[in-house]
Amino acid sequence: MWQLLASTRSEGESSRRLLCFGLDSQPAYAVSEYPHLPRGRLRLAGTGSLKLVRKFLIAVAVILGVAVVGLVVAGPSALAMMPSFGGSGSAIAVRLATINRRELVETVSAPGELDPEVKVDVSAEVSARILELPFREGATVRKGELIVKLDDRDLKASLDAQMARRDGERFRLRSEQERMASPNSQLANARATLERQETLFKTGDVSRADLDDVIARVRDLEAQIASAKEGLSVIESSLAAAEADIERARELLKKTTIKAPIDGQITELNAEPGELVVVGTMNNAGTKVLTIADLGSVRLKSKVAESDVARVKAGQAATVRVNAYRNREFKASVERVALARGTEQSFGSSSGASGSGQGGWFKCEVKLDLADGETLLSGLAANVDIVVNRSEGLLVPSQSLLEKKLDDLPKDIAESPLVDKVRKKAIVIVRMVDGKAVLTPVKTGASNLADTMILEGVSDGDVVVTGPYRVLERLKQGDAIREETAADAIKPSTTGMKND
Repeated sequence: MWQLLASTRSEGESSRRLLCFGLDSQPAYAVSEYPHLPRGRLRLAGTGSLKLVRKFLIAVAVILGVAVVGLVVAGPSALAMMPSFGGSGSAIAVRLATINRRELVETVSAPGELDPEVKVDVSAEVSARILELPFREGATVRKGELIVKLDDRDLKASLDAQMARRDGERFRLRSEQERMASPNSQLANARATLERQETLFKTGDVSRADLDDVIARVRDLEAQIASAKEGLSVIESSLAAAEADIERARELLKKTTIKAPIDGQITELNAEPGELVVVGTMNNAGTKVLTIADLGSVRLKSKVAESDVARVKAGQAATVRVNAYRNREFKASVERVALARGTEQSFGSSSGASGSGQGGWFKCEVKLDLADGETLLSGLAANVDIVVNRSEGLLVPSQSLLEKKLDDLPKDIAESPLVDKVRKKAIVIVRMVDGKAVLTPVKTGASNLADTMILEGVSDGDVVVTGPYRVLERLKQGDAIREETAADAIKPSTTGMKND
């Protein structure tokens, strides 16, 4: 073995250092550095040669470089074969699961928000100032209870005026009816006179002129009476209008007292006593005083992706998870599914999806099954899992499935009929057989977030590797494996394989 020996020797005031290179204890050559020589200049002494030193150093550097490059390229697999570099040669610790026949529940998940099934916005039907608001936000009210009292003085005055007008019309009608008594009496007398004149005219006792005068008198009285009857009809119509105005004024007066239309809780209060409320028009919305909702009957308005909506049907069971109620699940059922794509505007309405529909999702209403007396707050964010299908078969954890390129698989696996030769990829799982890893191609079926159904490739009772994933994806055919223990789980790396 080559050795590097150093020594120092003094000669008077000057000194020199000797560097000796040799095999074992036999120096081959020596190099001395003298003080009078320029710094860094060496003088060769002994039997060796400076070229031999350079060749030796270059050879050592090349060997070390090749070894480092080999380790970098080979990666952890090289370390596993070299105990001196961290490989242990023992079985790799993995997590295992047993394949068995179970029920697979397929679900469709969707986000949404809670909304009361029955909600009423209370607005004023007359313009007036608020005098009383007996209940505050959050209070529980019963149907028929007074919730808003408006100022009714103007409406009472209007009602009094309408009643006075009606009374005046009644007096006019009575007066006109009494005035018609005289023309009616005169008409009856004129008709009797006309009959006598006609008899006398036939006997020649009266002239034609006298008969014509009587006829004209009768016709004049009939015209007067007809005109008076028309006047009576006008007065009667005016009286009916006055009665209608009175009824309208009474109804408006009743609307100054607003009562609860449903049982529920006041979820919004948008006005205070003393404020003026106005009636809505075509272009301007009226004042919304408050909102009452039945929080005991709640539905979830969810947004189902258009890729999943074809599988969602009314009546399907569902599970709702509300963000505000942790570690709790609410049973529910699908109530209705929109027939057109939704928009944000349609999501806030109760009429379902509408119009242009640019949302890429469909509105789905899910009714929650709450216990008697239980309530949920309106507007809470939630998520729903809708059960769209149930099937039974061999299930494996979804995380145990690997997608491998055919070039990375052994030849016998790559030629299996279960691989996708068009895409040149295969879905494989790693089984444990007699302590060895066996890569097995499979044909998969329905799946959910946790499990996947295997249609072909495995049998009931097979043991498969489920993780850790960084270990699972590097397993090769025939690798020695064992089940992970609690001690392995707390280690920074698994036995026999270093984690990245």
